[in-house]
Amino acid sequence: MEIVAGLVPSRGTIGYSIVDSARRWPGNAALILGEQQADYAEFARQTVDCARSLTGIGIRRGDHVGILMPNCWDYVILCGALNLIGACAVVLNARYRGDELRYVVDHANIKVLFTTDAARRHVDLQGILSECFPELATWEKTKLLTAASAPQLGQVFLFGAPEDSAWPNETDFAAAGADVQNEELGRIIGAVCPEDTAFVIFSSGTTALPKACMITHRSLCQVSGGIAERLQLNADDVFWNPLPLYHLSSHLPLNACRQIGATFVCQTHFEAGGALAEMERVKATVCYPAFPALTASLIDHPDFCTRDLSSLRLQLTIGAPDLLRKFAAAIPGARQIACYGLTECGGICTMSSPDDTLDQRVERVGRPLPGFAVRIADSDTLKDVPIGTRGEILIKGPIFSGYFKDVEQSAKVLLPDGWLRTGDVGWIDQDGQLAYADRIKDMLKIGGENVAAAEVESFLTRHPKIKMAQVVAAPDDRLVEVVAAYIELRFGETMSAEEVIEHCLGKIASYKVPRYVRFVEEWPMSATKIQKFRLPRDFKPEAKIDVKPQSIR
Repeated sequence: MEIVAGLVPSRGTIGYSIVDSARRWPGNAALILGEQQADYAEFARQTVDCARSLTGIGIRRGDHVGILMPNCWDYVILCGALNLIGACAVVLNARYRGDELRYVVDHANIKVLFTTDAARRHVDLQGILSECFPELATWEKTKLLTAASAPQLGQVFLFGAPEDSAWPNETDFAAAGADVQNEELGRIIGAVCPEDTAFVIFSSGTTALPKACMITHRSLCQVSGGIAERLQLNADDVFWNPLPLYHLSSHLPLNACRQIGATFVCQTHFEAGGALAEMERVKATVCYPAFPALTASLIDHPDFCTRDLSSLRLQLTIGAPDLLRKFAAAIPGARQIACYGLTECGGICTMSSPDDTLDQRVERVGRPLPGFAVRIADSDTLKDVPIGTRGEILIKGPIFSGYFKDVEQSAKVLLPDGWLRTGDVGWIDQDGQLAYADRIKDMLKIGGENVAAAEVESFLTRHPKIKMAQVVAAPDDRLVEVVAAYIELRFGETMSAEEVIEHCLGKIASYKVPRYVRFVEEWPMSATKIQKFRLPRDFKPEAKIDVKPQSIR
């Protein structure tokens, strides 16, 4: 193929998979995103063109380049092109604002930032950036950019902007590659190594300050290959994924599809009705909503029963066993697959197999993917605990290479012998399957009793009216802490706090019954997770529900 002639990326790099897929499956559909679609040959051509322009603006191996966009075609191409030439793609959460956005742009040493004006009716990213970095408000592309809050930042491209925009747009970007010769580009691409950092992804868990996780080419390619193998993917599969491109949960399946010639379908934004229509239209064989809030929105939507989803053979969601059984029953033709991971482990380290039993696929999170090892240890001594005993989950394998510019935090989670401390609680059963219990810190201490938030959340979601539940600790004079439950109801349902309590009475221990109940219609979200630390904690003792001890068996 002419488009890849002379380009010889190193094996084990993302660039290699882009070029190799164009050679092996040139006519297979590679990517579907909204109204746009490209086969593997065309995807490689667009990626190489973008890599040429990146080279033309001075981006080189090891440079950090930021992308602040909602899911869009340019986003995918930019990531591939940056990986092709060995630059590091710093994928930023499009919800970042104010101090948080200033922090990540500066902390990540971003040299050039790409954003878009195409989504202005939803979000004015140019305005948000100008508020964060006031120098941008008067900056013009003919001038040198100097931002006091981000001294490394030298240029910002605004795609989708009019031709007379003060900021450079995609026309300016494309023109920059005109003088880059094939020999120079080939030399740059050939120098990229599997151990180079491909992505910096800010962890989004439950802490207020995000940490910059460095993910190498080798890690992403190896984990992606393991996913393709475990799910038994093939070139005929259509992998539907609604997750944001600033998260590994998009880049892993994208690269898994690329390794076996399957089609990856990405959404510009998630809306349950539109998602159901798209899955029917593209005849998705695998759907990966991943997080319970998204899966619940799909099966709770009025259109769910009218859409033809018979092509689905796998659905991937994580969550409490009771919730996963609901999801499995809702789409009986698609096997429910569970997985476990975190950004620091390369995204996913264990995953169910389609050949596992239903009980294993909802009560466990699978066996380690190829190349990974998992052990359970006492969190104080770090010594292994017996099979079936709860302890901290430790991981070894193609994990992240540390937090960028944070040696101290890296040392807290990366042990000298190569094991990663996850801060998660779980156990391994006799069959070698991992069971996830909870975050070590997501525990309530009620009258001296340890209560896992996930345990109460799982029980609450058994009620047919309850779509999602999140449990936090509320202070209490007598018990130190009590359960406070935030609850989202299924579409069209109504419920009172008294009904929630009645659901619990006699079925769970009295100290686990919520003393505060609040109903919500939306959650404070990070890229993919509900951020519990942002749920209000303004509980007043006089509002506490009086649960009669004698009524609880």
